[in-house]
Amino acid sequence: MRQTARSILLLPALWLAGCAAGGAPVVPKAGLDEAPMYGGADRSAAADLRAADDKLIAEATQSYGSRESASRAWVEQGYRFYQADQLGMAMRRFNQAWLLDSKNPQVYTGFAAVLHDEGRFCDAMNMMDRALSLDPRSFQGSYADAGRTAARCAAEDKTLPPEARVAATLRSDAMFRKGEQLEPDKGYLYASWASAFYRRGQYSDAWAMIFKSRAAGGQPSPAFVEMLRVKMPEPARP
Repeated sequence: MRQTARSILLLPALWLAGCAAGGAPVVPKAGLDEAPMYGGADRSAAADLRAADDKLIAEATQSYGSRESASRAWVEQGYRFYQADQLGMAMRRFNQAWLLDSKNPQVYTGFAAVLHDEGRFCDAMNMMDRALSLDPRSFQGSYADAGRTAARCAAEDKTLPPEARVAATLRSDAMFRKGEQLEPDKGYLYASWASAFYRRGQYSDAWAMIFKSRAAGGQPSPAFVEMLRVKMPEPARP
């Protein structure tokens, strides 16, 4: 899909029109501990929360040598909970990692991962935006994940107005193209791009990305490939 100069300039405004602008996503009933960045609450206003946070920061810094190192360790714990499908505990660890170092980009990819699995794709994309704005080269797969998440936002958030849906689709394409320049794991990138095309109903383009993924040494999900075959038989290899 081609982007005109006008569409590129309009994209941020259209995106914000369809998703929560800037701040944390709407807080679910699960509680502030399980909302990204504690739902934007001012924890310093409550003496008990402030004391608990100060204690966490002091003890973690002493154990790991710096707040930045401690934050990375808490992110690792968060992902262990995430892999075990304990999303609430994962979000708690990512929040603690955020307290330790709010400029750690992996904190925001952690938030995005949990929000994605909760089906809150546009909120997840906002978090990927934050991660990419901090240090897009610090870990691989970030542009592929951002592109896939934006595609799901466009395809599955039925509350989006048409203009915001177009903006999210353009954003998805832009993230994949950027990733094509920067990402070392092209197999993962192209497999993710295939899933984005699938959600748009562009099945021939999805197959083209599957072939590119395989050529780059990737192993697209067999379950996804079967889903794609249901929509369109696998074409002859180019």
